Amino acid sequence: MADKTLGILGGLGPLATVYFMDIIVKMTDVKKDQDHISMIVLNHPSIPDRTEFILDNTKPNPLPVMIADAKKLQAAGADYVVMPCNTAHFFYEQIQKNIEIPMLNIIEETVKYSIEKIKRKSEKCKNNDGIKLGILATKGTISSGAYGNMCRKYGIDCAVPSVSDEESLMNIIYNQVKAGAKVDIDEFLRIIAHMRADGCDALILGCTELSIINRDYDLHRDYIIDSLEVLAKRSITLCGKKIKENL
Repeated sequence: MADKTLGILGGLGPLATVYFMDIIVKMTDVKKDQDHISMIVLNHPSIPDRTEFILDNTKPNPLPVMIADAKKLQAAGADYVVMPCNTAHFFYEQIQKNIEIPMLNIIEETVKYSIEKIKRKSEKCKNNDGIKLGILATKGTISSGAYGNMCRKYGIDCAVPSVSDEESLMNIIYNQVKAGAKVDIDEFLRIIAHMRADGCDALILGCTELSIINRDYDLHRDYIIDSLEVLAKRSITLCGKKIKENL
């Protein structure tokens, strides 16, 4: 298969975009520079906030800007488009309809990956029966039902944080990670513990800012699934390269 070029619709936020590229580079099985995948990156942090619009559609609409950016990536020669942002996938179908190249869906890829991982570990889940995913994400992602709808599509259950834990998680995402401030890791781990106690087989980091926490605090536990890492792995294989073993 001929090598393909990945188009990254970035800036949602900027730190997650840079980290996504870093993951791809580190996960690709290479021997020299020329073995890496080609990437075209449009890092556009001034795109209006996705959660604000989803919760209140009188706020500035990010969709026209994201469609324009996806078209720019296509015109620049991208074979695939990815958005390293879960919340932005509220607009996935509308963006995909406006471009002629495939756009990967981080939410669907992550749910599929989670199911396969859980099924490899548990005999009780042969037909997806009994699988329950915990979703850690922004209010925008949760209220849009993006993960809930995808879980129903694949016949599994999902859970989200309590109202108070959701507020705390939003504080961590917006006022700590996005703001470049110190993360209250004890509070984040407490939220994770609540979700595990609720019977979740695995917890999806359904916000790319949470992927930054995963990196900085080495949270690579077996039951934590990082959506950004899942998207990176899928991007590597679609672009004709191999993923390093033992990741």
